[in-house]
Amino acid sequence: MSDDAIDFPTVAGMVAACRGDWTLDSFERVEQGTDFVARVACSTPNGERRAVLKATIAEWMAPEIARAEPRLFELVGRETEIPVPEVYGFVDRHDEYPAPFYLVEERPGENFEGRPEELLPAARERVIREAGGNLAALHELGEQPRVGRVGVSDGDLAILPTDHDADSERELFRAGIDETCDALADGTYFPDYADEPQRFVDLAEPLRETLHARAGALTAPEPPRYCHWDYRYGNLLVDSETGETTAVLDWANLSVREPAHNLASVESHLFDAYGQDTGGRASELRKLFRDSYESARDDWSFTPAKRDRMETYLLKCRTEAMACLPLWLEDATPREKAVREREHREYVEKYL
Repeated sequence: MSDDAIDFPTVAGMVAACRGDWTLDSFERVEQGTDFVARVACSTPNGERRAVLKATIAEWMAPEIARAEPRLFELVGRETEIPVPEVYGFVDRHDEYPAPFYLVEERPGENFEGRPEELLPAARERVIREAGGNLAALHELGEQPRVGRVGVSDGDLAILPTDHDADSERELFRAGIDETCDALADGTYFPDYADEPQRFVDLAEPLRETLHARAGALTAPEPPRYCHWDYRYGNLLVDSETGETTAVLDWANLSVREPAHNLASVESHLFDAYGQDTGGRASELRKLFRDSYESARDDWSFTPAKRDRMETYLLKCRTEAMACLPLWLEDATPREKAVREREHREYVEKYL
């Protein structure tokens, strides 16, 4: 079912399926993302309540992966101090409505996707500091038996096989190298959005060769843990004045990887992915992030081996950013895209 076909009776029925004693009064579609997300106002036995309803309608998202999100909200909310919405109810399967879907608390805060520079310096520092603490708390949930994707099997959270049938960190990393470099050679992950599909074709094979060589030299990874690989401003709600992170969102499609890989992906999102203006403070903010993470982990430190692995993971993340440029900079001017291209080329040139 497309989001255009999700009308008031459908939303009312989905709310009732999650909470039988709630009645929908109104809803407002959130025009962001690939799933159906709506802010809803409901009459409940305890008075009016505002909440958020989300239904997975993106064809690329497997239902067994999407079903994990409300369960992860519950796990993380119960076991950590990471701010996540309270879950009011969820439905894994439904004969009439697009499923899975869930109903959660509406949290306060603002989304600063693509505009973190609008935050005051102290507020932005708080976002970064809390990011380090939140990732540490997630990783402290404990070691997991193998790498993979977090989904639901037989009604419970489970580690599902990867898209590449890889059963180790190194194998999964190598498979990701080929996937990303193939995308660069074919005109990036989003050729339909690419005004210059050949933008990075000349770098595809040199990057593949370099990354595979570095992958072969990686030291042994740590045991895998739950990883929120898409921890970025677009998945955070933030108090615009204080910088407090009031909610960490988008827990669908979580992975189980080594922590250093997760830290590299988050650093890439927070400091590099969109060429965000850090006011020349990228190194300072990165140190703040790492110090916050390290201080929140028990008996853990950034050893030289971990830093070396992160450097290789960051190069791979940069390659992914290049492959995602058409989508991430969809509304940018040709000049802005050219500037970002030059920044990417200058970054990877150091390794080729």
